[in-house]
Amino acid sequence: MRRPFFTHSARRTMAATAAMAGTLLLAGCGSSDPTLYSLAPVASTQPAVTASQVPAVIEVRTPGVPSSLDRQTIVGVQDDYSVTPLAGAAWSESLALMLGHVLSTDLQQRLPGRTVFAQNDATTVPAEGAVEVEITRFARDSAGLVHLAGSLSVHRVGDADHGLSVPLDLSASPTGTGTRAMVAALSQLTGQVADMAAERLQALPAAPAAHHS
Repeated sequence: MRRPFFTHSARRTMAATAAMAGTLLLAGCGSSDPTLYSLAPVASTQPAVTASQVPAVIEVRTPGVPSSLDRQTIVGVQDDYSVTPLAGAAWSESLALMLGHVLSTDLQQRLPGRTVFAQNDATTVPAEGAVEVEITRFARDSAGLVHLAGSLSVHRVGDADHGLSVPLDLSASPTGTGTRAMVAALSQLTGQVADMAAERLQALPAAPAAHHS
């Protein structure tokens, strides 16, 4: 069988058509980039803490987040036996780092006159108090309720034995069914953790008196 004959012009046209198809295919792949979401600080509904025994400089340690949650793709539903990511939705940064920064901003609003920073922030001021959070649940359940669960502890630096710890089991009903509504509800729950941290920092035992030789 004789092979079809194409002129030089026809071959150039076919090559250009193939290149254009490849470009369109790549463009189609690029259109699947996920929408990025971020937690946001929220104002407290409680009076600001002004007690003198609250440490003057507070470090919010990077929260502990399990690898099943600390992924770029947002976990939409977290039940007892399954974790379901949201297609096309991702966190704008590591969830653990983002939680630490938002929690420190929330706590700074609740502790006027104190200095609050997230772990690894550039600062030369030594911390006097520490806030530590462990997260075990940070998503919706199958019924649509949003949950934040884990534990919270606060202590003076160098005196962890006299710190205060409390389990976290918070929930909220989002204002809608979309991802934005879920992230807004998670931000509200993170603000509640900051409220609890501020209360417990106020309740810490007084710092031991310095001994002079």
